[in-house]
Amino acid sequence: MLEITEINGYRIGSYIIKDQEVGVPCLLELHKDHMEMDGVRLPKPLSYPFRDMMGDGEHGIVPLLRISKGAPLNMAKKIQTRNKELNGSGDIVPVFLSGYAELDDEVIEGLDAKIYMFDLEDERTLLNAYFRIRKRHPEALCFCNCGPDELPVLAYAGFDIFPETEENKAALERLMLERSPQYIEMMACSSIRSKTLLDLLYHAHWAEFEPFLATPRNRELYISRDAFWRPNTQKWVEDIKEGYMPQSNVFLLLPCSSRKPYSSSQSHRSFISLTRSVLGKGYASLCQLIITSPYGVVPRDLESLIDYDIVVTGKWLPEEISRSRDVLSSIISKTDNPVVIAHLPENELETIKELEADVIVTTRGHPLSEESMRNLKETLESVKGDLPPPKDRYGDIRRFSEHIYGKDIFPESIYVKGKGIRQVFSEGVPFASLIWGIRPTNGDIEVSKKYVDIENFELKGDLFCVGVREAEDGIRAGDEVVIRNDGKTVAVGTAVLPGCMMKKIRKGKAVKIRKRFH
Repeated sequence: MLEITEINGYRIGSYIIKDQEVGVPCLLELHKDHMEMDGVRLPKPLSYPFRDMMGDGEHGIVPLLRISKGAPLNMAKKIQTRNKELNGSGDIVPVFLSGYAELDDEVIEGLDAKIYMFDLEDERTLLNAYFRIRKRHPEALCFCNCGPDELPVLAYAGFDIFPETEENKAALERLMLERSPQYIEMMACSSIRSKTLLDLLYHAHWAEFEPFLATPRNRELYISRDAFWRPNTQKWVEDIKEGYMPQSNVFLLLPCSSRKPYSSSQSHRSFISLTRSVLGKGYASLCQLIITSPYGVVPRDLESLIDYDIVVTGKWLPEEISRSRDVLSSIISKTDNPVVIAHLPENELETIKELEADVIVTTRGHPLSEESMRNLKETLESVKGDLPPPKDRYGDIRRFSEHIYGKDIFPESIYVKGKGIRQVFSEGVPFASLIWGIRPTNGDIEVSKKYVDIENFELKGDLFCVGVREAEDGIRAGDEVVIRNDGKTVAVGTAVLPGCMMKKIRKGKAVKIRKRFH
């Protein structure tokens, strides 16, 4: 049984086999007639003709016929048809892939084991099979026969076991010390095969891989060209395009800043000060969008969710322009008669081409130049009358809540105190802290996202997987989540696992509880 203590692509935890605890990820010793994993002796996978040598029965091998990728279709069909018939009970199964997707998928659908063993023959075929198995059997371990060049990318993808060699041992030890996306992207450039794996992971399988990535809690570094396609950035683009609703049809486009959140930078403090002085109460109705790479567009009211640094050369690449333009067009299209004020440097103006909106460019040279700021002031004064009266002084916090929890969790009357970690109050009672998103401190809330429903029991400590009845699929490790019992909020805490795994893994911690409500 698998227990995960940390997950961010790679899985760190322990696995109980033969009543012994084995740490994962780990290395597997391959001997002539058996295998050893952290001192636990296991039968070695052999093909069907050697089924009498498959092990002791308790941790036996599922006896399948070996097939090599590239075998003629007729031969592959015969072998995989036979493998479908041979599928049976067993804890370890060698997954022999022909490269013919339809044939392989039929065999994979019938597999049910505790350890799946792959050969790295074809990167695309391998990852296709791996993610199908991972989705159906998240508690199972996956082995891949690979070398030190491929190990970091495969471990990042979630493989648990690798052949024991001195080179693989050094590669795994280094990975466990580094554990950052930029390290994986750097190591992927060590061979054609490892780079192919990363490209497939980021382009062909990003949607399957992304749920197993933790929500970043430290500054993300985007150094290589590969970093632009990280799954978490692609997920951000999807979420903003589909879920973000602008508060009015008047948009102010601004450049990003090296300091995060943007509003703490000198340039954005100047933009905000000028905008507030001109618009007054109408400031709350202005939709401010920061144009940036790799995220495309970051709305002002969601900026605290993003912390990153990226290589800046002054030249925007075609894919960067395309992403920002795509997200920007999607947001603006949600309003009627949009008015767009583009207060952007010249090298970012390419992102506003072909927008279906009235666009006013206010910059002349640098966005903070005297002429640019004067133009911005005059333009804001001209559109001031087009801004609808704000429904709430704290509309940005309410939109923030809707983005995270699917609903505005706050009462009708609220106010905010503090500068660093801001606190939201309602009638003198603390309601939430605004830190790394929103941390509720009051149990009187309703949510439609980031929730975990538990069985009917009294929650006294942290929440373990065995007590989870349902978990929202949008939960990622590191997210602030709401714990519900019979529809009522009983606690809040930090997710240890993604929601899709909480429901399927029956051992280990699901949520580290921060506050319980009685």
